[in-house]
Amino acid sequence: MNNTLITVIRDGKPYHIYENDLLLGDLVLIQTGDVIPADLKLIEARSVEIDEFELTGELLPVRKTIAEKDVFVYMGSRVICGSAKGIVIAKGNETEYGRIMAQSSVTEESPWSRTINRDQLVFLLLLIPAAWISIFQSRNRLETVLVFLLIGFFVILIQNDQLFEFISFNHGQILINRHNILIRDFNVIRDMDDVDIICFDKTGVLTTRNIEITKFYFDLPLVEIAARHPDFENGIPALIKTACSLCTDVTYFEKIDFANPIDHALLSFVQKTGLNLEEVQQKSRRIYEIPFSSENRYMCCGYEIENQTNWYFMKGDPDIVLNKCTHYYSKNGKKNKLSFNFQSSIKTKTNLISQNGDTVIALAVAEMESNLNQPAYSFLCLVQLENVVQEGAKEVVHKVIENGIRPLLLTGDKQQAAIKISRDFGIVTESPVALNGNVIEKMALDEVGRQSEYCSVFSSLMPSQKGIIIRQLQKRGHRVAMVGDGPNDGIALRVADVGISFQTNSSPIAMQYSSVLLNRLSDLMVLVNISTNTVKTTKKIKLLRSLVLLVLLFLVYFDIFQ
Repeated sequence: MNNTLITVIRDGKPYHIYENDLLLGDLVLIQTGDVIPADLKLIEARSVEIDEFELTGELLPVRKTIAEKDVFVYMGSRVICGSAKGIVIAKGNETEYGRIMAQSSVTEESPWSRTINRDQLVFLLLLIPAAWISIFQSRNRLETVLVFLLIGFFVILIQNDQLFEFISFNHGQILINRHNILIRDFNVIRDMDDVDIICFDKTGVLTTRNIEITKFYFDLPLVEIAARHPDFENGIPALIKTACSLCTDVTYFEKIDFANPIDHALLSFVQKTGLNLEEVQQKSRRIYEIPFSSENRYMCCGYEIENQTNWYFMKGDPDIVLNKCTHYYSKNGKKNKLSFNFQSSIKTKTNLISQNGDTVIALAVAEMESNLNQPAYSFLCLVQLENVVQEGAKEVVHKVIENGIRPLLLTGDKQQAAIKISRDFGIVTESPVALNGNVIEKMALDEVGRQSEYCSVFSSLMPSQKGIIIRQLQKRGHRVAMVGDGPNDGIALRVADVGISFQTNSSPIAMQYSSVLLNRLSDLMVLVNISTNTVKTTKKIKLLRSLVLLVLLFLVYFDIFQ
């Protein structure tokens, strides 16, 4: 909490108060640019879009309407556009964000440490009769006492599990360090070998934080072109490339890395085709613009292009763009009048793409003389976008499964996207069953644990719900590792038996609560393999130690009774 001024309504009057003075039940006013000061339940919303990435990992802003079930906004989220009124339902450490920051852990006594003294005592008790007999039979009792003291010291020393683990695990840690993997405690090696479930976050772990164009669809019947198609220099593909390069909110191409995810995907596609964005900028001058808004769900822009007539472009929700068009482009470049069959085809494909968990937008184009007032748009194409998969991520999940470890997906993303990723990565092979945060919120904790034995995909989760799922798995006897990179993974990383994040591109919260920091996701299998081999070596050493002690006891008693 801090002393930021916020506006609340009390007794029907507006007041500007400090964030620290917020009370449960206060009516808070929020607008574009505000950071949400507490968890709120909206009672009024006007074209509101919220950036919830830090809490849920959702890349694109989330539109909030009172008519939908999701009428909650959470502390730490940012208002991208619009305004709203909301009632404070939680503040401070009681908010989702507060639970991340105030998370604490309980240190449990290791069962290994409890067995050391008992094992030492057994062998020492077995030595006591031999020591008494030898002392009374010996002519030099002092020498015999010293011998048995040395034998007792050797027995205690050789049974010191902590010493053997230190030597063995320290060697394992050296091997891990050679791969530039950072671990805060070499006991992680033992814990990692016990892990039977690894939970993965989606965005930033299995996929990057970027989205990319995969396909374009145009004409009737729909023609599909892959974004990696070799020829975007002629015909409709060339026009698509031009639209992608100009129909964005990026004014300075040098700032492409700071663009919103969709604009970044459009410009990245254009760059991969070999088009020089600087040349495009030099040859075109922006003369017209309607900014994107959550209410309109589209944006328009017009350009005066060197040696050409003026070009106008539209980008946005396919249904909105379709309704604003009078014609559509065919694959031969001709404009055909918009028909019912074409509209049905576009809507069917849009629904199919959305159901599969991908993002879809539409592009439209208008060419007109400068003396005309209103552009007459023609539908150009649908654009399918999906999350970029992390390099080697699928192979990592497959190897996790091969090692007998069960993978789970815990994500704040929408259910369709979670199901798609889980299918692509092999986390689920049959008809996927996914539980979302809204359902989990209404379930008893024991039921959450029971369902987690069968369900491997969890979507639309709040940070605390990730922690709840892991805790319930632990109560059912599982050892759980969590791989995450965002502040929304903080609670899960903290409560997991092994919290794993990354040395770069991870939030400070994720790094703070992790016991392992990888360079890349593929290092996870290095950690698993070294942990397994180190623990196997330690067990072999302990077996050899037991044989040595038995031989020692045999020799001691054999010497007495020979």
